[in-house]
Amino acid sequence: MNYHRVLVKDLKEKDPKFLSVAKEPGVYRWWFPRDLAEKLLEPLAGVDTKQISKKKIIDGEEYWCLYLGIAKDLRQRIRWHACQKHSPSAVKHGFLSTLRQSISALLGLDQTMSAADVSDVLEKCYWDWCPTATKGDAEDIEKEQLSSEYFPINIQGNKSVDPAVIKRLKELRKKHKK
Repeated sequence: MNYHRVLVKDLKEKDPKFLSVAKEPGVYRWWFPRDLAEKLLEPLAGVDTKQISKKKIIDGEEYWCLYLGIAKDLRQRIRWHACQKHSPSAVKHGFLSTLRQSISALLGLDQTMSAADVSDVLEKCYWDWCPTATKGDAEDIEKEQLSSEYFPINIQGNKSVDPAVIKRLKELRKKHKK
């Protein structure tokens, strides 16, 4: 698979309309700086950090891949994650990106502070994506990767992470919504 990779902060600054990202289906991943990844994963006792995919990308800094997703429109999806209005109402009514909700819950953020804090976190990340011919192709890739690779903050369909970790993440997210 041929992934395109970009630092989210650079993408937002250089291409605020995200025109460089294809309006087509595909698979995407979020890569977090190691120190930030470790901080996010602290509340999830039982995460096997040895299984997380790791890359050295910039000046020897290590990045960890914590999240995998699919989209019917990759451009819309990066906008959704990177620029979504993260209001208490959106949190309460479930109209918030799963990734943003998980980051807020893992950091124990107050809902009034979450928007800026989550955006700051995401801007430190790399986002990579690979277009696919159809959304069905993306779903097949996601299913296979969630069964064979380790993405500790994915919930749905995640077969590689200890169920106790997923249960704890769900509890944190539920508590955060209140």
